[in-house]
Amino acid sequence: MGEKSRQHYVPKFYLRNFSDNDSSIGTFNIAQTRYRQHASIKDMCQKNNFYGDDKVVENSLDKHIERPAARIIKKIIDTDTIPEFEKEFEDYFTLLIFLLVSEARNLKSADSANYSFDVLAKMMLKEHPRFKEVDLDRYEIGLKTPANLIIQNAIKDTRLILDLEPILIVQNTSRKFITSDNPLVRYNSLYINRNYHGRGSSLVTRGLQLFLPISSQKCLLFYDSTAYGIPEAKNGIITLTKAREVDWLNELFFLNSYDNVFFNQRIKEDYIFKKIHNKNRKFPRMKELDREITFFESTRDNSLLMNMVNNRVEKKIALPWINESKFAKDLILPEHMGGLMRMESPIIREYIDMSKKKHQTYTFRLE
Repeated sequence: MGEKSRQHYVPKFYLRNFSDNDSSIGTFNIAQTRYRQHASIKDMCQKNNFYGDDKVVENSLDKHIERPAARIIKKIIDTDTIPEFEKEFEDYFTLLIFLLVSEARNLKSADSANYSFDVLAKMMLKEHPRFKEVDLDRYEIGLKTPANLIIQNAIKDTRLILDLEPILIVQNTSRKFITSDNPLVRYNSLYINRNYHGRGSSLVTRGLQLFLPISSQKCLLFYDSTAYGIPEAKNGIITLTKAREVDWLNELFFLNSYDNVFFNQRIKEDYIFKKIHNKNRKFPRMKELDREITFFESTRDNSLLMNMVNNRVEKKIALPWINESKFAKDLILPEHMGGLMRMESPIIREYIDMSKKKHQTYTFRLE
């Protein structure tokens, strides 16, 4: 067995982009409501052997994703330019991989996967004769390295977001962007504004928006350009000049956090508490994993249907610089949970066709 190894589920280079130095960063722990102006970056977002004690996954993430992404993101920060799809496709695709892997590799995704695995396994085992007398609630059933499988799927699914339009959000105010231990935000203002909750965050969904703050001043956004327009954008950049517009995005980033929020050391405790935490403490937390699984009794037979959906931000966040297109306004959202998909993308059409062929429905009989 390998030795214990401290492995980071949010890259250190990423957190340094929000810091005034290479060693510390401001943090706010949500459960403890604890603000720290200077916390060690190397101690943040890490667990022993999170990806396994053989370091294979950790080394692969470092070589093939983190190092290339660090170079690409630094260039974006320095030049205000996102790699061009046609001319710099390798860098563009690597950036997209980094976005999805940032979500897949973190503690929230791992805990969510293990919680679902635990619930599903216990439902199946309790019907088995060998486990009739076993109190399964005394045990936790899960995977040793759940993030590894999620990372593989994220890399495989990156092609599904090639149709999204990139834009760089640059804020030119007295404020600073914050980030978190769950830094990629899947949002869908088209669905949220219509109270179409619990849906809209699939990578193939109509109206999808992917936010990733990359520094205190800049944030990446990849969005469905058929559903939205950003009329004030120039050369792939939208500049925010009002502090409240930055505050609204920071609320989004805060609500997407799992345990901790991170920010530049110059952000005061008063801002985090009053402008961000206190305004949003009544909204559901990503940490509430029990909300991710719901059960329904089948109307056709004596069975139980289980629906698993990852927690997402459900608050209506003001994004006044994004407009819904006429196409989006005319859409009628279906009642089924799947919602609408971006079927103009040939990659998504192929993915949907393959999914239909492989689709299976699992039911649990009620005694």
